[in-house]
Amino acid sequence: MYDVVVVGQGLSGMLAAIWAKEQGFSTALTATGTGKIMQSTGVMDLIPGSSGGLEDWVHFFQIDGFRKSQLSEAIDQFKALTNKLNYSYKGELDHPISIVTGSGHTKKTFLYPETISPLPDKGHVVIIGFEEIVDFQPTYVMKNLKRSCPALSVDAIKIQLGEHSQRTMSQLDAARLLDQKEIRSHCIKQIKEQMTNRNISQPNLFVFPASLGVENWKETTGQFSVELKAPVTEAPGMPPNTTAIRLNEKLKKEAVKLGVRFYADTTVVGCELEGDEVKSLKIKTSNQMTDLCGKHFILATGGILGGGLQVTSSGIKETALGLETDRTGALLHCPVNLYPVGASMGTQMTLNGITGGVFTIFSIREMIGKMDQKQMLGGIVSA
Repeated sequence: MYDVVVVGQGLSGMLAAIWAKEQGFSTALTATGTGKIMQSTGVMDLIPGSSGGLEDWVHFFQIDGFRKSQLSEAIDQFKALTNKLNYSYKGELDHPISIVTGSGHTKKTFLYPETISPLPDKGHVVIIGFEEIVDFQPTYVMKNLKRSCPALSVDAIKIQLGEHSQRTMSQLDAARLLDQKEIRSHCIKQIKEQMTNRNISQPNLFVFPASLGVENWKETTGQFSVELKAPVTEAPGMPPNTTAIRLNEKLKKEAVKLGVRFYADTTVVGCELEGDEVKSLKIKTSNQMTDLCGKHFILATGGILGGGLQVTSSGIKETALGLETDRTGALLHCPVNLYPVGASMGTQMTLNGITGGVFTIFSIREMIGKMDQKQMLGGIVSA
């Protein structure tokens, strides 16, 4: 029997498993697939699709008795974790930054990795694209950015990675190539030559697709910014986003290192209830059914986009445990040892289908705190 069993391995599931393990709980994680973090941008917004501030956030997520210190502590804990994982996140609650997306539009965000740099209010920006990458067109990005930020002067350059593939290359493919110093040097030489030939002045920022290295992202961003003599940024767009993939890989490695037991490629097909508690999950692998027992269970399966909730002719259905929900997908009679987090809490917690990373971080830290209090009241944590 585990102290904690987590269902789902997106951002909420991974964070929940790591923070539970750090609290001394024996922890297992069961999941189907890779988790929706792989399809995210890797940046953390307050409210997805909205430029609202903290007051709007509190109102939207209906957080009773909210204290700003609660959210600040959760964010600090997340930053400490990413710093430990050598993929540090930056940002402050009171100071959202503007970033450019892969389509050339701008958005406000609050937490972002070191491969993302703020977009200046004015000055000069150069967009860099690659001939081999078809889903990031620098001229298209330039036109949209000019419309979004008329105070900016924007130029576009397209260069060659110098590598070819029998299939269409993705931005992730480009990122893996740019882990190699010789490829980076080849790209930098082309950028300098085009800037000279076209008489493009020195910019305040270079914008790349989400491709500035995977394992060697620090060396990649460092070499580009030093040799091009300006900050660089990734412009996250359609998945797969390397910004999110880096975070996913770092979180998974840390969970394994801490001793989280992974039940990969399993499907939760129900649960055993005893009174008002979940006693075990019924999980299905390719050839057998197994009962997974625990003291506490964290539901991190996501909302409708994540597959944790499903719209049916009779309403919204919770797909993993088969528990009854209201019209928003929130559990009607939540067992006392089951903790839905993020979008698993129902559609009232989502905008544009997702909750946003900041609320996910907050809800997990609050949940771990409640779970810890219950465990201490009920006995000593098992190792």
